[in-house]
Amino acid sequence: MEAVAAKPVAKKQKSREIPEALVYEIVDGKPVYYKGYRDVLSGKTNLESAMSESSLQAWLKARLSFLLYSALEEHGYDILTGELGLLLGEGTQRGADVSVYKSADLVLSAHYATLPPELIIEIDVQADMEDHSEMDYILRKIDDYLRFGVKKVVWVFTSNRKIMIAAPGQPWLTVDWSAEVDLLGGVSICLENVLAGKTVSLK
Repeated sequence: MEAVAAKPVAKKQKSREIPEALVYEIVDGKPVYYKGYRDVLSGKTNLESAMSESSLQAWLKARLSFLLYSALEEHGYDILTGELGLLLGEGTQRGADVSVYKSADLVLSAHYATLPPELIIEIDVQADMEDHSEMDYILRKIDDYLRFGVKKVVWVFTSNRKIMIAAPGQPWLTVDWSAEVDLLGGVSICLENVLAGKTVSLK
């Protein structure tokens, strides 16, 4: 019997997998990646660069957390910072910059939080937009927070010095950094005053 030469099997080209570390959030079961993740995949930058914040963002996050803790800790509140993971429901995980909980409600664990904070403060946008606009992303994320049960969302934008304030059943407001913004429990801030004496470059 004549031997039949086996045909070489064509190898399937694997599509390049995106590292899990580049997933910033999950919305409706789909991953939302860190801004700049394509540059990481192409080798133009590294993972740490995509996940890092600017000095202004990091300073604001730390300072606002400190001000909130100083004013609210004795009134029974805890402040969490550093991209708190929140499980908003099946297939949706969000990351919050600064979160304020009633101390009695806060459960510390090795997992994402499943209870809504009283207040969330976001600073700019860390997510890649893919096929959506940045404003679409912001509005959807605020809606998700409010439906989850968050009492107030304050979103700080450093590029145009604006602040968006949203609360259930109330008109959403957009104000300048010069405005006095009520946060929680009678605590209010004026970002211009918070940054007084600091050199801020938005170039």
